Amino acid sequence: MPKEVFLVEIWRRYAENAEEIRVKRMPEEGVVKLKARLSGYLYTIKLPVERADAILGELKEKGKKIIEY
Repeated sequence: MPKEVFLVEIWRRYAENAEEIRVKRMPEEGVVKLKARLSGYLYTIKLPVERADAILGELKEKGKKIIEY
């Protein structure tokens, strides 16, 4: 069962240790759902498009595996 996180700082800690990051864009709602896959859980957060793109840029620089669908 996924766990939704509401603070970006907490989700970033999970993303640092994640095996992969999944991205689901929902243009009709104007949000992006980011999912951090760890061995035990899937942690999710919903963010505005601009904020999510900034975080994804940082994670790409660190070499994280990012899958968009």
